[in-house]
Amino acid sequence: MKSYQKIYFIKILMIFFILSLILFSSFCASAQEEEKEVETEESVVNIQADNVIYDKSTDKMIFRGNVIITQEDITLTAKEADFNVDTKVGNIIGEIELVQTDITITGENLEAFLNDKRYIFQNMVKLIQERKDKDDKEDNIIWNCKLLEILTDTRDLTATGEVKIFKKDYIITAEKAIYYDQEQKIDLIGQVRIEEEDKKRWISGEKAVFYIETEKLEVEGKVQSGIKLD
Repeated sequence: MKSYQKIYFIKILMIFFILSLILFSSFCASAQEEEKEVETEESVVNIQADNVIYDKSTDKMIFRGNVIITQEDITLTAKEADFNVDTKVGNIIGEIELVQTDITITGENLEAFLNDKRYIFQNMVKLIQERKDKDDKEDNIIWNCKLLEILTDTRDLTATGEVKIFKKDYIITAEKAIYYDQEQKIDLIGQVRIEEEDKKRWISGEKAVFYIETEKLEVEGKVQSGIKLD
């Protein structure tokens, strides 16, 4: 009798184990399908324009007139755009504007790497980051530069060429500026100068780090500073 009960108990355990494996496998398969669906949705880029030309010899699609490109939370408008169908790399020109939630970027030329969600703006580049301070007052950051590269998935960006940044009471200039969105800081490189808008105080150096939230500043390399007396 005891032997029969033992065998019955082992069978129950085996059935329970097999059912658990089936449920676990089903859950994994479902999770993988959901992940694939998300990846597929994220990979979709919609482009519309007044007209389009496809050149099979170069595998390029050329969009002209009122071009609108959307990808996730990004909307990009321009006059013309041409894309390599295989590499998903495009060149965009004319009244370019990229909007992503609280960021707006304008420029004259743009190279877009859709697979990498990487955009490189050139010539007369302007970026506006809409922000609020702790008192809920407007505290926008405005960037001007010759070249700007942004990764829209992380919202990190690199600006080069006569970089000038305006933030509330500050005017910041440098040869290069790297913005890290998660850390909320800007690394400044080359002929760095930070001055108050009223020009009563300024500091310069070879490198600096500007912490946006606290407005803390760290400067190094041939540091000079000046204070205008009343």
